[in-house]
Amino acid sequence: MAAGVKDFDTAQKILSIGFEKIVLNTNAYRKPEVLTKISEHFGAQAVIGSLDVKKNLFGKYQVFINDGTEKIGIDAVEWAQKLESLGAGELLVTSMDRDGTWQGYDVELIKKITNAVGIPVIANGGAGNIEHIGEVVHKGHASAAAVGSMIVYQKKGMGVLVNFPDKKLLEAVLN
Repeated sequence: MAAGVKDFDTAQKILSIGFEKIVLNTNAYRKPEVLTKISEHFGAQAVIGSLDVKKNLFGKYQVFINDGTEKIGIDAVEWAQKLESLGAGELLVTSMDRDGTWQGYDVELIKKITNAVGIPVIANGGAGNIEHIGEVVHKGHASAAAVGSMIVYQKKGMGVLVNFPDKKLLEAVLN
């Protein structure tokens, strides 16, 4: 995957050297025509629309761009639907509230988005244990779950130790 793509020519160069997908977040908002052009030329499967989402004081899910520093004033479900209509073939949904907390994914957010779109949704932000993955897949209907700290650290607050979940345990949770 490649991120930070500002124009079609850059995407074309990245995809031509063997990358399979382009991730668009800020420029999906600022230059939506670029997302559409990439999708039309390379196919929707080559474009991931990335949403950074935070819940406000009133419980509404708001979308941020520019590394989570700029609120765009669009509801997360509405933006997910827009990204799909622009040509995104899948969505990467990051809960900014849960990211790095090890408290589990925001299953409610993921479920709202998966119920509103017809493309795969990757849940991101909050994985703390293998059960969290099963929960977001089964209850949130996520197509995939991204994990970071859960496999890089021994446990919250401790040093680095790459720690992949046991394959049989993972299969048991997902089935």
